[in-house]
Formats: sequence, C-alpha cells, structure tokens
Amino acid sequence: MKRRSGRRALPAAALALAAAAWPGLKAEAAPAAAQTAAERLESQGMLPLLAAMAIGIAVSVIAVLAFLQMTSRGKSTKEDESRPANSDLSASNQAVPGYEDERQEGDEAAYTIPLRSLSDASDKSGRRKAAIAGAGVPRLVGVAGQFAGVSYSLADRPLAIGRDGHQCELVYPDGHAEISRKHCTVSYDPSRGIFSLVDHGSSNGTYLPDGTRLAAGDRRELKAGDRFSLPGGEQWFEVDV
Repeated sequence: MKRRSGRRALPAAALALAAAAWPGLKAEAAPAAAQTAAERLESQGMLPLLAAMAIGIAVSVIAVLAFLQMTSRGKSTKEDESRPANSDLSASNQAVPGYEDERQEGDEAAYTIPLRSLSDASDKSGRRKAAIAGAGVPRLVGVAGQFAGVSYSLADRPLAIGRDGHQCELVYPDGHAEISRKHCTVSYDPSRGIFSLVDHGSSNGTYLPDGTRLAAGDRRELKAGDRFSLPGGEQWFEVDV
C-alpha cells in the first residue's frame, strides 16, 4: 500500500511544478516570438523599406507645414504693403475740394476723384461761355443736330464752333471727328446789321444751303434767316434777329 501511494504522488508533484513554472515560460516565450518576427522581417528585407517609408512620410509632413507657413507670411506681407498705398490715395482724394461732401451723400467710390464739368473747368480757365439769347437780339439758332432748338446770343461777342473747349463756345464731343477743333466762327456787326461766317481752314469744310463750301479764311456775309451747315449735312444753324 505504501509503494502504490508513493507512485501516485510523483505525477502529482510534477504537475504542480509545471503549473508553477508556466507563467515564467510564457514571459520568456513572448520576447522570443518578437525577436523571431524581427528576424523574419530583416531576413526578408522589410526593415529598410519600412524605415524609408517612415522617413518619407516625415519629410512630406515637414514640407507641407513649411509651405503653409510661407503662404501665410506672403499674404500678411501683401496686406501690409497695400495699406499705406490706399491710405495715401485716400488722403490725396480728401485734399480735393468737395470730396468729403460727396462721400457724405452716400458715394461709395472711396478712391474716385470727382470730376468737374467741362463748362465749370472752362469758366475757371477764362474761356468765354455762350449765352442763351433773349428776344429781339442777334442770335445763332441751332436748327438740326447737336444744338437743335437752342439760341445763342451774338450781341456781345462772336461764337466759335468746334471740338476744342478752350477755343470754342459751341463745343462738339470728340466723337464728331468730321468737325475740326476750331471749325468756324459766326459774328454780328451792329453798325451794319449783318452777320459774318468765317471758316478757319477746317478739314471738311463749312457749307451754304446751295452746297457752296467756304474757303479757308473766307468771310461770308449773311442776313437774318440765312443758314449754313457743318460737314455731314446733319448740323445746321441759322442766324436771326
């Protein structure tokens, strides 16, 4: 009986020792497994490839961050450079008379310098302005064209017709290329009671109703009710008292 019980105790003790040693065996097996995986990767040439991929990703991230930083600095620099120019322009606009009044009325064009009319500018420069004719005075009447229906006085001074606002009282816009800068002049002689028409060497001529073209510098006398035209046949005038 004693021999049989001893034989049974030996396997039990062996199992107990194996159970006690099992955690240690697991701990030792894990590094061995990891080392084996690393050795497999190294043997297959994967470790250098993975290292190269990691380096490439890092370089790409750094490059993107540097590009974003440079872009933000460029935008801030452009904004700083544009501010002084706008402020200087605004100051120059405010130096123009009447600028602040026009802005207060709701004009949103912050950098637009107001332009005065051609008549105001010419008046300040000393150019004579044509006066509207009253009743019973010698006058030049627009029959057709740009000045149709308007009468201008000839009692005080001659009236020059053309495209140059500094030489003429009746001014055509630049779109009328057929009319010279100083085309012709109409005047009235109160002592004789007659009108005179002079062409100033215009390129396309001044014409009477019968089609006669005035020579350059030729003075043609007119009486009340006579008409003449500028080139093109659309601009007609009449002298009257």
